[in-house]
Amino acid sequence: MNFPKKQIFSAITLTLICYLVFFYGLGDYALWDPDEGRTGVIAKEMVKSGNWLTLTRNGEPYYDKPALFFWLVALGLKVLGLSELPVRLPSALAASLTVGVVYLWSSLSGSWRGGLWGALILATSVEFMALGRFGNTDMVFTFFLTAALLYFLWWKKSGRGAVWPFYLFLAFASLTKGPVGLVLQFLIVGIVQALRREWSFWREMRLLQGMALVILVSGSWYLLAAFRDPEYIKTFLWNHNVLRFFTSRQGIDHPEPVYSLFLILIGGFLPWIFYLPSVLNNLWERRGSEGEEERLFLAVWAATVMVFFSLARNKLGTYILPAFPPLALLTGDVVGQFVAGQEAKPKRDRWILYGSLVWLFLLFTTPPLSEILLAHRHPQYFPLGLPLFFTALFFLLAVLGWILKRERWTPWIVWFSSLWLVLWFYGVKAHEISELRSTRSLAQIVNKNAPKEYRVIAIRSESIAFYLSNHVQWVPHPGAVETLLEEPIPTVALVKEKHIKEMNRIHPSKLFVWKRIPSGNALVANVPLTNAHDLGSTLKR
Repeated sequence: MNFPKKQIFSAITLTLICYLVFFYGLGDYALWDPDEGRTGVIAKEMVKSGNWLTLTRNGEPYYDKPALFFWLVALGLKVLGLSELPVRLPSALAASLTVGVVYLWSSLSGSWRGGLWGALILATSVEFMALGRFGNTDMVFTFFLTAALLYFLWWKKSGRGAVWPFYLFLAFASLTKGPVGLVLQFLIVGIVQALRREWSFWREMRLLQGMALVILVSGSWYLLAAFRDPEYIKTFLWNHNVLRFFTSRQGIDHPEPVYSLFLILIGGFLPWIFYLPSVLNNLWERRGSEGEEERLFLAVWAATVMVFFSLARNKLGTYILPAFPPLALLTGDVVGQFVAGQEAKPKRDRWILYGSLVWLFLLFTTPPLSEILLAHRHPQYFPLGLPLFFTALFFLLAVLGWILKRERWTPWIVWFSSLWLVLWFYGVKAHEISELRSTRSLAQIVNKNAPKEYRVIAIRSESIAFYLSNHVQWVPHPGAVETLLEEPIPTVALVKEKHIKEMNRIHPSKLFVWKRIPSGNALVANVPLTNAHDLGSTLKR
């Protein structure tokens, strides 16, 4: 009877944590360019045009992604209105559901404590927290992939239920990010089956019927989109999948070294990355014991995601997010044993203790050191304002636990320090950064002060079109801005603050700086600001 009570209490606790990590103040700060601004614009145009089949950005076809994620955002805009919250809400919901699926799977597999710690670790990993509050496709994709693979693992192990939910989640993953949703899942399952020499299991998966379900669910959209705009599917499948993986070309150019995603994993899986040696040691020592199949599956899952995207010619740091759930489960298994005092293992215990102390020491020392070393190069982000009292307290508590032989406190201190960090950042710092990464405050000036008939031009700042009702004309460089400002049409231009110095063709008496944000964006126009007295920092150049 106690076990269900523990599960209920854990579920309530995780719900509260997910609210604090992913939903608290979610719509309070402006959209960050370029990704969130682009998401908001595409969904806004979907609602306005009534075209829910193919995507557009500023009136032009947008071929980069499938439609499912943007349907979710557009539905939020339609229900909740034009604001930041609907843009981020699908990611926050997907992050919470992923945490829940991780806990549920581990509990059903007989490891309640490991599932709780896996969920806690996942919810407080730096990159997972950040992308759970960020309006792009990666978290929704990660949820569908995680749900598919964990359901498959449960179905295979328990022998209960039907395999169809695996294929359904797989179809939703491909509708979120494209064919990679199919490729990754079959790679992971195939590698595990090959390692275990379970060739006959492919027949039990009902592969042909399952793929028919995938084609029915996701293929329907691809087919309809191809009829609406044949170039859409061709460009998306070829340019943004095949060419993006194998080559680098203008417009999809994100070349990085093959090892770059592993470096990002080190930072993204903080603070729990310091426990990775314990995880690897646990995998080695428990080979051949109960639960080996699940641990092998999770290890192959994480490794396949990392290697697959590392081999791609173009790569972004967000691509590795699907590796976080299996890493969290493997780490949670080890931490759960450590906290419960099960099977004293000196190597494991030392790595967890030392890893905890390293993280808490870095949390205490990195902010002041970064201000000393980086503030002169990036003054717009400093001072950080991180309360050193709390960071010092966390470190001292861990040291005290070590001295008093209460090392099993340390994972709780690490977890709480990470939770505190995200609440501090999104409660305090995110508002400051959004002024640099967004155009909301500038759009408010345009909405309040622009003439009745005017045009808006911009250099690569996506969110301006989200916040304005006017059409935004994109231009490639400051020279094009000057050309348009010289025309006898009331024009407001969004440029980078550094571009103002480059605009020398226009006489100073005809170029008006409505507002500038140091190291950020600026508004310039060929007409004066009508309510200049409201903006003390707005001056003519």
